[in-house]
Parts: sequence; C-alpha cells; structure tokens
Amino acid sequence: MEGPIQIDRSPRRARAPRQKCEDPLTAAPPPPSDDATPGRPGLRAQVGRTRDAARTLAEAHLTLLKAELSDIADQLKILAALAFVAFVAAVFMGLLVLIGGALFLGEWLFGSIGWGVLDGLLLSIGLIVAIVLAILGVKGRLLGTSFAWAVVVGLVVAVVLGTNVIRQAAGQAATSLSLGLDPGWAPTVVALVVGAIVVGLIGLALGSRGGGGGAVAGLILGAVIGLVLGWFCGGIAFSRHGAAALGLTAGASAWPIISGLRAWRAGLDPAARFQRLWPRQSYEAALDTKEYLEQAWAKRRNALGRR
Repeated sequence: MEGPIQIDRSPRRARAPRQKCEDPLTAAPPPPSDDATPGRPGLRAQVGRTRDAARTLAEAHLTLLKAELSDIADQLKILAALAFVAFVAAVFMGLLVLIGGALFLGEWLFGSIGWGVLDGLLLSIGLIVAIVLAILGVKGRLLGTSFAWAVVVGLVVAVVLGTNVIRQAAGQAATSLSLGLDPGWAPTVVALVVGAIVVGLIGLALGSRGGGGGAVAGLILGAVIGLVLGWFCGGIAFSRHGAAALGLTAGASAWPIISGLRAWRAGLDPAARFQRLWPRQSYEAALDTKEYLEQAWAKRRNALGRR
C-alpha cells in the first residue's frame, strides 16, 4: 500500500515573462535624455556651463581692459598736464621776448623804456588794422605799399628832427630879418608863424571844397596844427636818439591811418569779399532744379487733368 501523498507547499518562483528578442541592427535607439547617467551632465547643462564660462571669461577680459584703460587715462592726464605746462612756458617765453625785447630796444636805442612801450603799442595797432583790412578783402599790394609809405614818413620825420633843419632855418631867418628877438626864442617864434601860415593855407585849400564854412574851418584847424608843428620843430633841439624814437613813432602812427585811407579810396567792399564764402553756384543750381521740377509737375498735372 502506497503511502500518503505529500503535497509540496513551498512557494514557487514566479516565472519571468519571456522577453521578445529583437534584432540589434533593426532596434530603435533609446530616446536622448538630459540626465543619461547620474555622473555625467546632459547637453543642456553642458551648454549652460559653457555659456557661464564664456561670460566669466568675457567679464575677466573686460575687467582687465578697464584696469588698463584706467591706467592709460592716468598716464594721459600726466602727459596732458606736462604738455600744458610746456605750452604755458612757451607762451610766457614768447611774451617775454616780445615785451622784453621792445622794452630793451626802447632803452638801448632811444634811452627810455617808455619809447619801447609806445612804439610796440603803435606797431601792434598797425598790424591789427592791416590784418582786419586783409580779412575785409583789401589786396596785399595795397597794404604793402601803405606800410612802405609809413616807413617813408618815419624816415623823413627822423631825418628832419635829427638834423634840426627847421630850427636852424628859423634861426637864420630871424637873424637875417633883424627882428630883434632873443636868440633863444627867435627860432621858435619864426617857426610858429611860418607853420601857422603854411599849414593854415593848406587847410583853407582843402576846406574850400565844402563851401565858405569849410574854408574857414580848414583855415583855423590848419593854423592850429601849424602852430603845434612850428613849436615842436623849431622850439626843440632834438638828439639823434630822440629823433629816431619820434620817427619810429610817427611811422607807426601813420601806418594804420594810411592803410585805412587808401583802402577806403580803393572802394572797400566787405560784402563782395564775404560773398565768396557763400556757395552761390550750388545755390543757383538748386534753384534751377526746383524750378524745373515745378514745371515738370505742372505739365504732368495738366496732362492728368485732361484724361
């Protein structure tokens, strides 16, 4: 007799489902993942890290550039300050040479610093007037001849005063006429009278162009100027230094006067000078083009209106 049937009650292992085998050549690749593996960053993280690194590198370069530019700016400030000091020193040197040279020449040539100041001032005025007239359109030839005439005036005054020819002539005239005047005052009196008569007649001739009133005014003004010149030329005995100083002063004073009078007589026209600064041809061409376009538009509008 067979023994009792024993039942195996131990838990059975679950049978794993059978997986379908796929051909590795035809199997689809797995989808990409940002975090493929826990230890390696994904594509997005790598791009972000690259961007951050590029930004950090750019910021580092900018910081270095700012530091270098700041250092360069400091160096430029130092160079600019040094250049400014050199420029100021050059200007001071130029002024010192001009002003000091004028004062030195006045003291050395004429015996007084005041002559250097006066003549330097008058020559500066003449130069300014000549430059202004050149800006206004006066020709250089006229300005050059005006300066030459001023030089002639200065030389004549220097020679006349340096030789004391008028005083000597007045003294000889007083002696020959036996006027009985004091020898010290005789040249002065004769020079006063002759100067008043001669210059007064010149003023009368010039003032007669304006009628009777102008003739009288010219006579009186000429007589006054003649008295001053007669006293100045006949009453003072000039040294050579003083005559040279006065000649230079007369020439420097005459320079702007002669330049202005000759420019006025030549027909000074500042408007004509500054017209060359206006683009006249371009302006006229623009007006012609505007007129042509207006005419063309009028024809076109009339043609459209007839349709």
